Amino acid sequence: MNKALVTFIFLFASFMAKAQIVDVWQFNSQEEQDYSLQIASSLRCPQCQNQNLLESNAPTAVSMRHQVFKMVAEGKNKSQIQQYMTDRYGEFVLYNPPLTLGTALLWGLPIIALAGILSLTFYLTRRQKYHYRHDSAEVTQTTKQLLVSVTDESPSQQKRNTVFIIVLFFATIGYFFIPRFELTYREYLRISDPLLSFTPLQQEQNDLLRLQNDIRQSPENSELWATLGEYYLYQNSYDNALIAYYRALKYGDENAQIYSAIATVLYYQAGQHLTPDAHAVINKALALDNNEVTALMLVASDAFMNANYEQAIDIWQKLLDSNSSRINRSQLIEAIHMAKIMGNKK
Repeated sequence: MNKALVTFIFLFASFMAKAQIVDVWQFNSQEEQDYSLQIASSLRCPQCQNQNLLESNAPTAVSMRHQVFKMVAEGKNKSQIQQYMTDRYGEFVLYNPPLTLGTALLWGLPIIALAGILSLTFYLTRRQKYHYRHDSAEVTQTTKQLLVSVTDESPSQQKRNTVFIIVLFFATIGYFFIPRFELTYREYLRISDPLLSFTPLQQEQNDLLRLQNDIRQSPENSELWATLGEYYLYQNSYDNALIAYYRALKYGDENAQIYSAIATVLYYQAGQHLTPDAHAVINKALALDNNEVTALMLVASDAFMNANYEQAIDIWQKLLDSNSSRINRSQLIEAIHMAKIMGNKK
């Protein structure tokens, strides 16, 4: 039982450690960070479809998210960034697409259909009354009597028509409020996705080629190299990830988050063990920022795996006290609680 619990906590702690490597972006101010996150949350991940750029860690989302951060740093506003994204990925990338012919048809078609049915009903009713008046001047007395009997029945027929129109009206209005309309609308967005014809692997390759082309145009752009390192890390291509991260260090200032990302690559490359090289890189990261989240998470995970629960608890508590926006407080609290349980059983 204890062994199973240890395995579970290890996987839990390892997941948290890897979850922190998503971004190595440094904002110039808190206002810039808040504005960047607001814009990123309004854009849809083309690969995940049901997640925005902040919720998804797919390579596509990471690349798009960093592009948003870069454009905000360059002084671009929300409308300019959204225009850039729609030019590149299509209107599907917006969570609230603008009114176009396609969306207008989707919303207006039921109303147009209702108007057509009402017009047809009105036309047929008028035509029927016209034939009754026209034929009544020529028919015999017997036919007139028959026509009277039919006319006597017309109020009930009109009542049925009225009920039918009311039911049809509410059925059409109700269409907008049932889940099927939302599903239809989502399917319309999915079909209009320019990446629909690509398999996930093709999408990732397409993103990689685009990123590589950006790097060829700006070979000394540290952020692009860091993004490429993240891409390779998620593909478990550790050697390529290390090359990209070291290029990011070469062309940019010393960055605690990039050092932590390098340590993460070394950690997973060694089968989730902190090697001396990984420890050395972590020390560099903590020398630049003693509250660097990813570096501390790696040290805490390693301490936990070596049954050093007190050290793991101390580090996790330090992260909680830092109030960093990069941590998941509920998961850290749960990890501390589990570590205390394991410590009491030693």
